[in-house]
Amino acid sequence: MRECQFIRENGRVWVPTPGSWLAGWARHRWLEGYFGDDGILGVASCEAWGRLYCENDVYVLVEDSKGFSEKMVKGKKKKKKKKN
Repeated sequence: MRECQFIRENGRVWVPTPGSWLAGWARHRWLEGYFGDDGILGVASCEAWGRLYCENDVYVLVEDSKGFSEKMVKGKKKKKKKKN
């Protein structure tokens, strides 16, 4: 079973920085198999991933013997309205 967190923002799919270039290359090829290879994949730096994580819904892509599935792991926080 393979899985990877991702965030959709502004027509792109963002994933966190991998642990090594080889792991990143293998993950990127795997993600292209699901999302396609039309350039929508981006790798976010640690700082950028932190911002994206706080501001957006976060999903995990899972591939198992049944195929691919997406699951939401964190919904974006709603801003509280200020009381006057």
